[in-house]
Formats: sequence, C-alpha cells, structure tokens
Amino acid sequence: MRKLPILILLSLCSCNKWSEEDKDAWKQACNENAEHWTATPEGAKTYCDCILDKMEKKYPDINDALAHTAEMATDTTYINCRNGIKLK
Repeated sequence: MRKLPILILLSLCSCNKWSEEDKDAWKQACNENAEHWTATPEGAKTYCDCILDKMEKKYPDINDALAHTAEMATDTTYINCRNGIKLK
C-alpha cells in the first residue's frame, strides 16, 4: 500500500519537460526567424526569450507546446512579446 503515493507522484511527473537542449534548439530556430522581421539581433533575442518563457509556463511538456504552435500565432499572450521591439 505504501507504493501507491509514489506511483501517483510518478504519474503526475512530466517526463517531457523542456531540456536545455530543447530550449537552445528552439531559441536558435526562433532567433533565425525573428531576425528577418526585427531591426536588431537583440530584438530577436528579447522576443524569443519572451515566447519561450510563456510557452514553458503554458506547456510544461514540450510535446504539448509543439502540438499547439499553430494556435500560438494568433494568441495575444505571444503576440504581446513583440511589444517594444523595433521592426524592420
């Protein structure tokens, strides 16, 4: 019977959390894309850091985040990350 709480905790654990490699790969791809529309590399970094922070909070499981990328394009939470960034 003592194993039950451990099994419950293990089932609640997200096994697909964002690894540092996942974050780095996402930031690199995002920065390459954002540099096409931002005026500066710093603007791209600021935007991508904002997006990643919001994605990790909303989708702690990277697979969930990847499954919802199309929705993010119209979500004001992510669109607001562009606020204050100089555009080309």
